[in-house]
Order: sequence, then structure tokens, then C-alpha cells
Amino acid sequence: MLIPKEKPYLTGLNSYYLQIEKFVEHLQGEIGSGCLYCQAADQELLVYFDEQEIVRAITQNNGERAQVSVNLEPVIQSLTKKSFQVTIFYLDPNSIFFWGQMPSFKRAKAKLKSTDITLPDIVFRLRQKKFSGFIDITLQGHDDGAILFFHRGERKGGSYSWGKGGLSPSDDDYNRLLGLLQTNIATYDIGHFEIKSTPAAESIQQNVPDDEETPRYFSNLDTAMEEFLGLFIQVTQKKLKVPPLVQLKQQFLDLMDTYPVLDPFNNYYELRDDGIIEFAANSPKEEISAAIINCAWKAVEDLKLEKKFRAALGKWAYRSALEERGIEVER
Repeated sequence: MLIPKEKPYLTGLNSYYLQIEKFVEHLQGEIGSGCLYCQAADQELLVYFDEQEIVRAITQNNGERAQVSVNLEPVIQSLTKKSFQVTIFYLDPNSIFFWGQMPSFKRAKAKLKSTDITLPDIVFRLRQKKFSGFIDITLQGHDDGAILFFHRGERKGGSYSWGKGGLSPSDDDYNRLLGLLQTNIATYDIGHFEIKSTPAAESIQQNVPDDEETPRYFSNLDTAMEEFLGLFIQVTQKKLKVPPLVQLKQQFLDLMDTYPVLDPFNNYYELRDDGIIEFAANSPKEEISAAIINCAWKAVEDLKLEKKFRAALGKWAYRSALEERGIEVER
């Protein structure tokens, strides 16, 4: 489950001593809108509420699909079977329905580290992918953290440990986070929203372990190749009179006898001038990628930039996505 980063309104409560319906009614009168989070060893519960009604109730057993309801009955059933630690978060009226109606999501298998990639670089990549989801940011050895939310690549707000309300759109909060990342190591846990047109009362999947079909925005082949091309552009642009990718495409033509898979008339792929690559569904992606990398190295060698390119690749966080497919990155 995804829990707000803001300081809780109440914490340290035990469900054994609470009559949940009356307690939620009390919170509706006292804080207006928010969420009640209950945690046990093998189960989590969430209740989102505003001043007048239950927005959504969620129950989730560890490793299973979350069950969603528009009333408290499933939550009450769980509370009668075991005790939970209870935490209350205030969510302001502008954010309660965002949190309460949040789509199901899947998390990426691997967390990223700030030592490998900066947050602005991640945000840039997500914008290009028109990503809808979130980045859950944890600072090592530090109490502060944040969750940044995105819709079609645009940052729409964040939940910050120093904030209030659950969905701040403030650039000041975002810049404060960037400042903390300058002096602290962090991990980035990325979740992708699965937008579905299902009724709110239906059971949906939320926060289950990623499987093989889940999009992996930072380890798939397309992204790894785009990052490789970005390094190629960065290293070569100062020594070229034409844009680096124009030069690279000329290299494709010069070496087409060696790498016929790069023939543009095959319609296997499209390489845009901004470095975005799109593969056709039936294309031999690994073969194309290996050919592009070899052509890039030929261009780098012609410019006598091998040492500089190797240094850039040595600090590259994405090479494993290629090497695990048997594609040689370095020469």
C-alpha cells in the first residue's frame, strides 16, 4: 500500500480499543477528511473518508490482491479477527479524492539509487514516457521523504514529510526535496498506475509485487538504448558539425552491408532526432541494439573519443539491461 509521507495526525493507537465506526465518525467531525491506516503482521487496511462519507476502504493481505469497498464492512470483519496498529493522516479536501480514488498500481522490481541517477534525470525520462504513477523517495538515515505523483509525464504534486494535506503542488516543496538529495543518499521506488475503467466498488489490484508483464521504465531495452544514445550525443556533439544522430544514421548507411538489420526500409525501428527509439512489434530488438552500439563505437573511434566514451559508460547505471541480453556495451 502507499501511505502519505506527512506527519500523522494521530499514531500509536491499537484497534482493540477502538469502535471503528464511531471512531471514523469522530474523525470526520474533528479533521474533516483523511485516512485511517491499520497495520498487522500479515494484513493492512486503509479507510479514506471526508466529512460526509467513506470514500474508499481497502483491505490487503500480504502478497495478495487488495480488496476495495465503498463501506466499512470488510474492514470491520478484519478488525474483529486480530489487533492492528492504527495511524491517522489528515488529507485536505483537495487531495482526499485523489488518494481515495487512486488507480491500482504496480511497483518496479528494482529500486533505483541516487548514486546511480539523479531525480531530475528520472523526472525527465518519465516525462518522455508520458508516465502516470509515482516515485516514492526514501532518504537513507534521514526522517524526511516524499512521494511525487505524475500524470502523463507531468508532475502533479507531492506528499512530503514536512508538508500538510497530502498533495502539495508547490515548487518550493519540490526544490526543498532536491536540496536534501544534494547531501543525502536516497532510493527511488517507482509505481506505475494501471488506469482501468472499473467501478469503484469492484475489487482491484493495488500494490502487488511486480510480474514479468509489468513495464520496467529503467531496465527495459528501449530505455537502455535511449540512455546509450544520450551518452553518445553528450560525448560527440562538440566535435561534430552536424547533430550526432544525423552522423550516426550516416554510419548506419555506410555499414549496412555489415548490419543489414539497420536498413530503414525494413521498418524494424524508428530513431528520432531527439534520441527516442521505437521498435516494431516483430523486430529483432537485441540484434538491432547491438548493431546500433557497434555503429556508435565506429563513429566514436573516427572522432578519437574512445577514452571519453569509456569513461561515460563506466558511470552508466543502465548497462546491465543490455549486458544481461548478451549485448556488448564497451570495446
